[in-house]
Amino acid sequence: MATLVKTIILSNQEKQQIRGLLDEIIRIPTMANQYNFIEKAVLYAQELPRRIRQEFYDFKRNEELAALLISGSPVLLDGAGPSPSRYIELDDDYCLNDAKILHGLYGSLLGEGVGFTSQRSGSLYNNIIPLKELSKVSNSSSGSALDFGFHVEDAFHPARAEYLGLVCMRNNERAATTISCIDGIKLSAEEKQILFEPRYKICHNPIHSTTDIVEEISQPILFGHSNAPYVKINAAALNIDEYNGIERQALEKLLRHFAENRKAVVLEATDYFFIDNYRCVHARDSFKANYGEGARWLARIVFASSLRKSREMRNSVETRAINA
Repeated sequence: MATLVKTIILSNQEKQQIRGLLDEIIRIPTMANQYNFIEKAVLYAQELPRRIRQEFYDFKRNEELAALLISGSPVLLDGAGPSPSRYIELDDDYCLNDAKILHGLYGSLLGEGVGFTSQRSGSLYNNIIPLKELSKVSNSSSGSALDFGFHVEDAFHPARAEYLGLVCMRNNERAATTISCIDGIKLSAEEKQILFEPRYKICHNPIHSTTDIVEEISQPILFGHSNAPYVKINAAALNIDEYNGIERQALEKLLRHFAENRKAVVLEATDYFFIDNYRCVHARDSFKANYGEGARWLARIVFASSLRKSREMRNSVETRAINA
């Protein structure tokens, strides 16, 4: 099976309806705060056009598509402004723009926005920008000079979210986001069984300043139903030479499947991209980064189907930051 991406192009009527909803939200000053907004996002999301709500529900329920791409959203009407040169979500006065508010609305049709204590102080929104000091870090979202290999977002963590959402503010470098879906993987019974067993190291990427809360050394790569498995892997930080025999054979076959089924998507400003983080890996090839006000700028949120599944790893019911 191919890695299927469905593109949704908004009608003029849908754009008007969405813009009206955004204007209503923006008039409430507290909604510019990411934590206040996400608490209300699921309610406002029910006022998005019915066709959009149906598309997101079908994506979530049917597990056929690898990703949804929404094009033509009525945001950034005056442009995105200069790209940040640091992680502005760490600022006390960090405010959401209209593109990020719509990001939260779309994503709330899939689940609850969550963060991690090890990742930018638990921020729900994470800005993705090229940083010179990280340019040669191969498995960093702020890198650029080296490929960022295939990985499931937060693969190492037992409370990883089911969906990864990206919104593009600027991508003049035309850097592609690459995804690949596990659907259709051909494995022998023994290979599949090995990948379901806790034999593999799944490390965190540099975006996480993780503690010893999560055991990364011995984890299964496949989980869920054996006939249609889910996957968690961080090939970007994987040393395949650590494995031999059937362990390596199964791993090589999995990585070959991802390479053969990869699909590259170049996000344009105002594009939204939602990836099934249980069935897909994603990556970013190297690119020549612009630095400064014109740099590539995406924002990311991950969405979990339920907050309850991570309750034992959150310090309170109120927080959305999962301990890591």
